[in-house]
Amino acid sequence: MTASAAFQRSKGKPYAETFRCPGGALCLDFCNSGQNARGPSGTESIAGFPDLIDWLEVAEAITRDQAARLRRAAAASPRAAARVWGRAMKFREALFRVLNAKAEGSAIAREDLATIEAEHARATSFARLSWNGEEYRWSLDPTTAALDAAMQPLVESAVSLLTSAKMERLRRCGNSTCYWLFLDETKNHSRRWCEMASCGNVVKVRRHREKARSAAH
Repeated sequence: MTASAAFQRSKGKPYAETFRCPGGALCLDFCNSGQNARGPSGTESIAGFPDLIDWLEVAEAITRDQAARLRRAAAASPRAAARVWGRAMKFREALFRVLNAKAEGSAIAREDLATIEAEHARATSFARLSWNGEEYRWSLDPTTAALDAAMQPLVESAVSLLTSAKMERLRRCGNSTCYWLFLDETKNHSRRWCEMASCGNVVKVRRHREKARSAAH
């Protein structure tokens, strides 16, 4: 599925913006779903376990059948599902802090790495090796209905990124109020914005106004 197709499928959902301008990895898109929660409004786009499953299905991290099994399991055990959602949000924010620190060249908290390690240890039991026609990859056990299994694609993506050379291309949007993370795939490593049409223009307009005010004085 293309990014635009995922965006169209999720339009009207609070997390739809995640798919409008993808970060280049599932775990980055997941981190970017927390944009509003980190801002002044404090609004969470993935507001519960059902939203988490919807998001994973739209992102094609899980299949329709897997999503259906997880929804049934959540309906049977709503408290357990709420706990998994809470862990997913804790994982997302720990991962964001780790990646943001790397992008900004600042210190990474051991506590955040420990959170990622703990979820990786849990998720391993739900991972299976599968052949995609070119290589073997870890993927979610297609038969599982365990609520904890919802974390596996997210954790697998995060660990794969953290341990790869792609970390050198990790960037945060140059707009100070935007928390979007992305992989800079440009040849000259010059990408600065999550999207030029949004944050890029916002910053350019802001700078133009600042120069105009300075000139006026």
